[in-house]
Amino acid sequence: MDNYLYTCHYCGKKYKPNRRHKQRFCSNSCRVNAFKLRNKVSSPNSGKGLSLPKEEEKNEQKINMAGIGNAAIANVGTELVKNLFMKEENKPATKGDLLGILSKIQSRYLPVKNIPQRSDGAKPFYDTGTETVVYRIQLPPLNLNGIKKPENFQFL
Repeated sequence: MDNYLYTCHYCGKKYKPNRRHKQRFCSNSCRVNAFKLRNKVSSPNSGKGLSLPKEEEKNEQKINMAGIGNAAIANVGTELVKNLFMKEENKPATKGDLLGILSKIQSRYLPVKNIPQRSDGAKPFYDTGTETVVYRIQLPPLNLNGIKKPENFQFL
């Protein structure tokens, strides 16, 4: 090892090197500070610990009538294009559609009261579409969360 003193390249202090090859800095803190100075890395918080993130410039957009009008036109345009180009069978079902299907099912299957139930609990119904007697297991009533059902609608 070297027996003479070197000068720190950051703080200028004289020091005896701890390694066999020539050291450029007297301590790790001088080495890190020199790196930051060379690469122009500046920390907003010179103390220890985590620093707060820099505040970004906020691009506040204000609501105006032109923006509302443009959004309304775009919304109407997309709905019109969807209605024109989407096939009827690909459109999403609404709750009203589901209630209509349920009422059609209700009117298609009429309960038969003079035939006993099967051993598995299925009840007999007359199918008006095929004009036969079918056995169906009675499903529990649906919870429609406050949706008004048609007057002639009943759950089986």
